[in-house]
Amino acid sequence: MTENPQDRFTLDEDAQEALLAAHEVATSLGDDQCGTEHLLFGVMATANEETAELRELFALDSLRVERAIQRLAQHRFSLDVADGAELPLSARAAKTLGTMRADGAGPTGPFELLHGMLRDDASGACQVLRALGVRPEEVRRLAAYGTRHLSEDQVANLMDALDRRSEVDFRPWWGPKPSAAIETLAFGDGEASMEVARSDSALVTIRTLAVTDHGFGLTMSIESLQPWLLPPVLQPSEVLIPGSRPDHLSGPEVLEVEVCFADGRVISNRIPSLRWDPSNPEGAQLMYLGHRAEIVVFNDRRRSEKRTITSDWWAWPLPDGGPVEVRVTWPAESVRGAASFDSAPLLNAAELLRS
Repeated sequence: MTENPQDRFTLDEDAQEALLAAHEVATSLGDDQCGTEHLLFGVMATANEETAELRELFALDSLRVERAIQRLAQHRFSLDVADGAELPLSARAAKTLGTMRADGAGPTGPFELLHGMLRDDASGACQVLRALGVRPEEVRRLAAYGTRHLSEDQVANLMDALDRRSEVDFRPWWGPKPSAAIETLAFGDGEASMEVARSDSALVTIRTLAVTDHGFGLTMSIESLQPWLLPPVLQPSEVLIPGSRPDHLSGPEVLEVEVCFADGRVISNRIPSLRWDPSNPEGAQLMYLGHRAEIVVFNDRRRSEKRTITSDWWAWPLPDGGPVEVRVTWPAESVRGAASFDSAPLLNAAELLRS
């Protein structure tokens, strides 16, 4: 007789519902284990009033989470499961379900589950968050507050302090304002996209150019023409060095992006900027906002699959005038190139938005 995981762990009603949803999605996806990525889906799909705030804050609706799970290369396992049998828990998922409350009293709830599944940076839940452009440490921090089981007023005050959608706390170098009017522009002679770089295995284009009254955004597409040796990394990884500031590794897999203004200013993603730093930066900023990945599998011996990674970037402030050049370098796939556009349409559209 298969052991019920709910009999092994002390879960409250919300956590039990999340576990049930996790098993259902893992089964529907054909997985052989229920992992932390499925538990993340379960918590978000069955979110109560408190966890729903966190879900909305990071846009973790169940459909986005499910699609991210499907894109995980490691999401399938090798175990055989009999028809009708309940999927076994992965080692990380079992450890997650055993996460105790901070006060040592009462059953494990959704916030304990979130806290437990995000403790390991290599967990499936953390991989799903990264795939959705969310930093696991930010969700982990909020989940840690939730494990304290604050009062409703304390939770409301905390969410108000951390909610980046607030117009009052907004900083222009973070990205466009939550309710800002955004004007989408065409390139050159009305082209729908602008090619930046190409190699035998990859094509990089800018699909969208958008402007608000204080900055502009780029939507960049990286498309595979042949299988990639190393998939692109859009932000260099951070390495903590005791006694000094963190260093950033920029290996051949990092796709380096530079935006060059006519006055000589150059902004890039070589050293990632803190997305929500309230202090005024010393110079212009290029902010990585997130990306979406799409994989199309072909039933063709000549080409097994096509990958498209669509990334969003924010440049602040607006240029002073003249051409703006975008440069891209990706050593792993021998990609190097540049393209430019006139800033006049940007500035004209920004002026109209201010009026």
